[in-house]
Amino acid sequence: MQPIVFHRVMDAVPAGGWQVAQGPEGLTVLLSGVREGFADGALIDSLKRELAGQGVIVPPVEVRRVPTIPRTIVGKAPLIKSHLPASEVPGSGILREEP
Repeated sequence: MQPIVFHRVMDAVPAGGWQVAQGPEGLTVLLSGVREGFADGALIDSLKRELAGQGVIVPPVEVRRVPTIPRTIVGKAPLIKSHLPASEVPGSGILREEP
C-alpha cells in the first residue's frame, strides 16, 4: 500500500506530529501535540474506512498519545514504518518501511 493512503487521513489530524507503525497486533498510531478535544475514535474510523476502500483486510488500530514521536539514531522520525519482516507479511504487508 502506498504511504499516500495514510497521508490523506493523517495530514488532517490537528497534531504536532504523527507516526503509523505496523506491528504483530495491528496498526499503532502515535500522536504528539494533539489539540484538546480531538477524538481518537474518529481517527480510527477514518483510517479503517480508508484501508477498507483500498481493499485491505483492516487490522486492529490503536491510537497512543505520546510527548514526542520517537526518532531513529540519525535523528529522523519516520511517519510510516513496519515492525514486521517482509517474510511474515503476504504481499509486503500494509505498510512499506521507510528508511
